[in-house]
Amino acid sequence: MSEKKEKKNILIGALLVAIIAMAVGYAALAQQLTINGTAQVTSTWDVKFTSISEGTPSNSTGVTPTASNKTPAVISGQTTATFDVEFQTPGDTMEYDIIVTNNGSLDAKLANVVATASSADGSGDLQLTEANGINYEITIDGRPYASAQNTVLAGKPSDGPAKTSTIHVKVWWDAAATTVPENTIKKLTVTLEYVQA
Repeated sequence: MSEKKEKKNILIGALLVAIIAMAVGYAALAQQLTINGTAQVTSTWDVKFTSISEGTPSNSTGVTPTASNKTPAVISGQTTATFDVEFQTPGDTMEYDIIVTNNGSLDAKLANVVATASSADGSGDLQLTEANGINYEITIDGRPYASAQNTVLAGKPSDGPAKTSTIHVKVWWDAAATTVPENTIKKLTVTLEYVQA
């Protein structure tokens, strides 16, 4: 009998040791683990119009040009360039250069360019060019606007000047016009959509 009692005591002792080991193991696994870290983005996005310059009026027929700016060309809100030109003689032409600047560190891709013309009240889509009428031509860095999509305006290097792109707008009254056009006012809207390259 005592041998049985001794085996029983050893078994109870072993079970107590196992329970204590399990309790310590659970306590070790039940601790809260805390990970502290910091992530920082240092890249910047800053693509905007920075200047607009008015060209000198000209006339393709050789007469003294009568084109003039009704109001000064301006940039407002960093993303809108506005000009207001007035023609009096067929062949009158005005030209504008609008500078887009990438002051950010991220490269910007020109994802989409949309140019539309509308009547004076903003209704009715008109052609950018029309016989006898007011005409627009838009180029971006010397390329027709429709083929300028997907060009990349590089981000500003940390040790150099910002990269720029030039939008050239030429507006003229058809030199062959013999009558006043039906649409004496034609509004131009050009939308440039830049995305991260």
